[in-house]
Amino acid sequence: MFDKEDLEGPRIDRRTATKLLAAGGLTGLAGCSGGSGDSSESTDSSGENSSSGSDESSGASDGGSSGGSISAGWNIDEIEYLDPHYIDKGQEIYVSSNIYSGLVKIGSDGAIVGDLANDWSLPDSSTYVFDLKEGATFHNGDPLDAAAVKASLERLMSLDDSPHLGKVSSVESITAEDETTLRISLSETVGPFISFLTRGPGRAGTIVHAPSATENPDEYNRMPVGSGAFELTDRESGEYLQLEAHDGYFETDEDGNALPYLDSVRIDLIPEPSTMWTAMRGGELQYSNSIPPQNAGQAESMDSLDVVGTNPGAWFCIAPLCNDPAEVEWQQYASGAGEPTDKWSDEDLPTTDPQVREAIAMAIDREALIERAFFGYAEPAHSVFNPSIAWLYEEEPDPGQYYDPEAAQQLLDDAGYTGEPRMSLSLLGTPSDERRMTVVQEMLSQVGIEVELNVQQESAYWDNLYRYENELVMYDGYVDIDPWMSLWKQLKTPVESGSAGAWQANLYQNSEFNSLLEEDYRTSDMETRTELLRQAEELFLEDTAWAMTTFPLIPKASASNLTGVGNQAGLSNFHTAQLE
Repeated sequence: MFDKEDLEGPRIDRRTATKLLAAGGLTGLAGCSGGSGDSSESTDSSGENSSSGSDESSGASDGGSSGGSISAGWNIDEIEYLDPHYIDKGQEIYVSSNIYSGLVKIGSDGAIVGDLANDWSLPDSSTYVFDLKEGATFHNGDPLDAAAVKASLERLMSLDDSPHLGKVSSVESITAEDETTLRISLSETVGPFISFLTRGPGRAGTIVHAPSATENPDEYNRMPVGSGAFELTDRESGEYLQLEAHDGYFETDEDGNALPYLDSVRIDLIPEPSTMWTAMRGGELQYSNSIPPQNAGQAESMDSLDVVGTNPGAWFCIAPLCNDPAEVEWQQYASGAGEPTDKWSDEDLPTTDPQVREAIAMAIDREALIERAFFGYAEPAHSVFNPSIAWLYEEEPDPGQYYDPEAAQQLLDDAGYTGEPRMSLSLLGTPSDERRMTVVQEMLSQVGIEVELNVQQESAYWDNLYRYENELVMYDGYVDIDPWMSLWKQLKTPVESGSAGAWQANLYQNSEFNSLLEEDYRTSDMETRTELLRQAEELFLEDTAWAMTTFPLIPKASASNLTGVGNQAGLSNFHTAQLE
């Protein structure tokens, strides 16, 4: 159990922060990519870290030069959500972390430190009292005080359709005692609660301008009013977002210089990986939040570019459709789901058989996949807990998912799939998935499974996913800084209200698994949590809820004269970025 002294400000040490973030489903921020407040960390393909920048609160490397504008590339075709109470994709988190502030953030050594909060205390284990910075403002000039933070949290509490509602379900009352003092009282002890309040990945404590968000939520989602280092001033759907420095931003570097240093950042949406690399190599972009791994080696050899490899608390898997959506009564509660398809009423759905799912997991040669599709920028995934969840991750877990094509074929024989081919399945993915989709297609063919690739642009991918018309889906998670994110949000059976199963990609359900997750959520004792989550992991592996593939290292590239970008845990923060 965490003592309340462990959870008090002005900082929570890295060790405790890692456990808290893990407990809150936000593991990547405290994980193997280092995690500074907004410092630039470099990680080579072996996963070793080397610092190449500075924390957002400690200034840029040369003491705070200002000015200049950059163009950055985001590998997505559309940013659907900029309202943090609805954001559920890594690419959206990366943008929003530049636009908004939070009560707290991740500091230079992985500790949880104040963002808007100077300090905080716990009079008891279920009460948080925050001391806020004076004079902070939103981008429109409105005061960012305790009343504004209270309104932001209460707005989230009123949103029955928010995937983050569960993070504040234990909040009993919020009181703005004066302009700079905020008290949050919980109905019960929730160990990871402070991690929910981190800027960006936490999202619950990412502060929205409640009047604007309430008055016109659609417009707010498109052009939000935040209080972060940059203000969104213009955007063209599917093309770009224009960020301008917020002159009233409350943070300074250690020498008292105003942040941010840059005048503006243009974010171009570039879903095609080869186009991103061409633009980066040609100098049209000064930063890319992801370049193709096959180009990373070439980028490393170029004097004009620097490469950072980060593991953003990420995992990649193949999600097999575990149930016929027409037969799952709770399907309508899953995020983005519409009417259940009736496609499978007339067709065989082999992936409902656990033996078939296990055979698919055994047919994947993860080492070969890393070499051929990731060019070394990944680690093999044999179970569900990514390396950033250090207290649960095991490099070679037992039990686990391992390559065994002979056993895979025997499982398919036992399941009655003995034809030539044994079965034909559709695999859904995005253009950035296509290389590994092709490798997986070949591997599955070796055990007699014919796979048709269904490659869709990012926005169309999500629509297709929630129609549940593909037996297999390339699926992944980012900034998972706690098993709560991977298991509760992705695999628990959804309920009519709350966040459980909000992102169910493949209609998995197991009542014992659900009960273990519910018990885990209500405890902050790490030994008890470990025991409960190991039991849940055993069920995950027994059912083959997902066929795990890799824990990726994301290669990010920047022009050699651009320093101070915060790349920790997959984020791309420009608070202390500067052009030399």
